[in-house]
Amino acid sequence: MPGPGDALWLTAGLGPDQANAESVMSRGGFSHLFLPAARVAREGAGWRVEPAPAPPHATSAAPVVLVVASDSDFGADLSEGSEEAAAGAIEVGIHRALAQRSAFGRVEGIHLDLPFSPASSEKFGKFASSLKRRIPADLFLTCSLRFAPGEEEREALVRRLAEIDGFAAFVFGVGEDAAATPIATDALGKPWWACYAPGARGDWQDASGAHRATLVEKHLMALTNDPGVAMDNDLALHVDGVSGFLFRPTSAVDAAGAQLREGDRVSFQVPLVSELLYRFGADLVGRHLVRGRLIVLDGASDSERVFTLAALSDVLLGRPVVPDLHVEVTPEASSVRVRAENLSVHASVVSRTTNWVEVEVASGNIRDVQVGGFDRYEVFDPEGHPVTPGRATRVRFYETLISPREKIADGSILLRAKPPLDCCRFRQHLIAASGTEVAADWNAPPPRPTPTAAPKPKPRLKHVR
Repeated sequence: MPGPGDALWLTAGLGPDQANAESVMSRGGFSHLFLPAARVAREGAGWRVEPAPAPPHATSAAPVVLVVASDSDFGADLSEGSEEAAAGAIEVGIHRALAQRSAFGRVEGIHLDLPFSPASSEKFGKFASSLKRRIPADLFLTCSLRFAPGEEEREALVRRLAEIDGFAAFVFGVGEDAAATPIATDALGKPWWACYAPGARGDWQDASGAHRATLVEKHLMALTNDPGVAMDNDLALHVDGVSGFLFRPTSAVDAAGAQLREGDRVSFQVPLVSELLYRFGADLVGRHLVRGRLIVLDGASDSERVFTLAALSDVLLGRPVVPDLHVEVTPEASSVRVRAENLSVHASVVSRTTNWVEVEVASGNIRDVQVGGFDRYEVFDPEGHPVTPGRATRVRFYETLISPREKIADGSILLRAKPPLDCCRFRQHLIAASGTEVAADWNAPPPRPTPTAAPKPKPRLKHVR
């Protein structure tokens, strides 16, 4: 049976960032680690099972649960009488992973991330029963639950899934895949984890509306940083705990390997971290059979995540969950350079208006603005009213998404004359992904050193004979 304690599920495995991931797991007190072992797909009348690579090194951070996953509706792909054949095919994939068990670390169980529904639960139960007989007796067998069975369905579901030792109930995430509920899952009478998937998901469609691919957080970061992509709030994707954004490239775009064309569109759903933090505590209250929280993270490393593993560790340890935007404003001969870097592992919200750095310069001195790595800019008068650049005294640089550890390429304010000695005050504002507002009042850059006169050369002495 699964033991108590929080768990971490890395869908892309440990990868090259293994040492850092293990360090974060140790600090966060995780008791279980879910790692990919095989991926299943229907192929004609049979099944294709592709093994996943083992970690670079065996892990001692926590006992390992090997995950068998499928991209499609596994329950719908099962046909009557095919359960034994499916179990046999998957058994081969599992034993390939178990043959290199020492490469994973201490393996304690097998998890079936194979989507099924109440309508296909009887076939799935027969498959699971067959598979249970084929795996070593010292390993538990659990499965993902992505729906909330009604009261009239629970008794039959428990009977059909009698060989399943527990559930990972997806209670938070995007789309219908996160439709399980704590109350309904606890009522099934088996141990379970409350499963949280904070990763964003994007539906990429071509100009005809045909689905091309599902995009993830690394693509979201790339799209928000590309000036050739228009972004709007997608009100059609309004769901509690989730924000919707619509991206439309105005020309061909390479977004982290996704080759988008003009006319394509990507509808992104982004789970709200503020809702996630609330649910972390609220979902477990009064649940008698819950083993802990299971957090699912995509990406091979934190560089591909908006909600990072390091951020998760801070959440569990009760540390502040806000970006730390370090801003430098440097007056130069006929311009002002603006630089910003997020020194923390936490991100901002995705917004066209709330994340910005504002710099004050002399009125009538602005010739042009180059945004650099910022997404766009606006200009204002001393009272904060929008004006033309010729009348402006303030330039506001916007960043749609301040990613973890992001270094924003320098922006520049080009001037008609040399900046005055007291140039240039600046301030910043952002909304953390956790919902916290971070605002700083006007700051003045360090005073420029006063030039010192060069020492006069000493007179040369003449030698007299």
